[in-house]
Amino acid sequence: MEPRPLSNMQQSMLVHESLANRPLYNMPLGFRISGRLDVLALEGALHHVIRRHPVLHSTFDMAGAVPLPHGEPLPGLALGTWQEGDEQTPPVAEFWQRPFDLRREIPVRALLMSSSLESHLLVLSVHHVAGDSWALTLLTRELGDAYTHIVRDTNPPVQAPAPDFFTYAAQEQATSEDEAWWSESLGGHQPQPVPRVDPPADDDRGRFHPTSLPLDAVQTQGVKRLARAARVSPTAVLFTAVSMAVAAENSGAADQPCRSVVGLPAALRDTRDLQETMGPLLNTLPVSTTWHPDRPAQEIVRAHAAAMQSALTHKQLPYTRILKAARIRRTPGAAPLLHLVNVDTEIPKLRLSGARATGLPMPALWATFPALWEFTWGTVGNMSGVLRTDTTSFTADQADHMAGAFRSSLARLIK
Repeated sequence: MEPRPLSNMQQSMLVHESLANRPLYNMPLGFRISGRLDVLALEGALHHVIRRHPVLHSTFDMAGAVPLPHGEPLPGLALGTWQEGDEQTPPVAEFWQRPFDLRREIPVRALLMSSSLESHLLVLSVHHVAGDSWALTLLTRELGDAYTHIVRDTNPPVQAPAPDFFTYAAQEQATSEDEAWWSESLGGHQPQPVPRVDPPADDDRGRFHPTSLPLDAVQTQGVKRLARAARVSPTAVLFTAVSMAVAAENSGAADQPCRSVVGLPAALRDTRDLQETMGPLLNTLPVSTTWHPDRPAQEIVRAHAAAMQSALTHKQLPYTRILKAARIRRTPGAAPLLHLVNVDTEIPKLRLSGARATGLPMPALWATFPALWEFTWGTVGNMSGVLRTDTTSFTADQADHMAGAFRSSLARLIK
């Protein structure tokens, strides 16, 4: 079968993971399930979802993706046992961390572990080449719908065709975006040296070091209040605080304008079809912002919000082509973009007829970015955040220092 085209992001992931020689892009999902579970129906539902989306039933290499031939059997649902209270047992950890051989296997696998007839762990691993955080939510929604249909009707759900990610990838390759804007926006920006000088121990190399960034009630309300006053989103406020912390690390004269270049993830799902497409529909945008540090907080936040919006207006150009347009070359010991800020609101949920599924926390292990600032909104209560730093790029002390700079910047904004 003729290989299907890959998107720029898929190509980058395959190269990056091959060079790193570790499973950088395994996306773990886990649910604790209480109640009676029809195992055959669950496996049938999983196969239904995989067959609907070409990107889930394909193998991958740099030449392209090859969907499995029609009628070829899919991998079964792996089964096992577990003891109550041992959600992080070695079999589960090994399952999440085991590399995919994408030349020979599809990019999704599932394991069901049971301790009794009404207590189970369902753990899934999906390779990032076939999805993103939005796609995981889509996958679990379709999985629950298909399971409910099977257990109630006994017949498999109708195999309606889903939007094909590879159609998008072909369109991306054929589209010629204006590169001039990115060249002008990032003029003068060069790869930044990573702060760490001494290498970590071999066992720690390339792993994430998490630094907690909880926001108390005063800080959470302060973010919301400033966002309302400046007429921007709370995301823009948090992005500004990170940007100010980054600029503080390289600050010059106090009366001079500050400039930072901080990454922003952009969802490429602007149509109904793309919102229903399984695949990695994300881009990373280097947002360049210049502001005067002595100006009021609302003005500083608005400057960042405007820079974010301008970058999002030009989000279709893939990240590697953005760097090429701006003539930013990777150099040893340096990175084109050190910091990425992500305010994530998508939390996959699984609804199963006759049972209750509760999500399990999934710890990130491997670093794909030097510094990843993640913030989440709880359904109730205060915001929470975490700074995940690549142990090869930052020491723990350097991460703590950056977290302190963020807290200072946030306090400056919301005082």
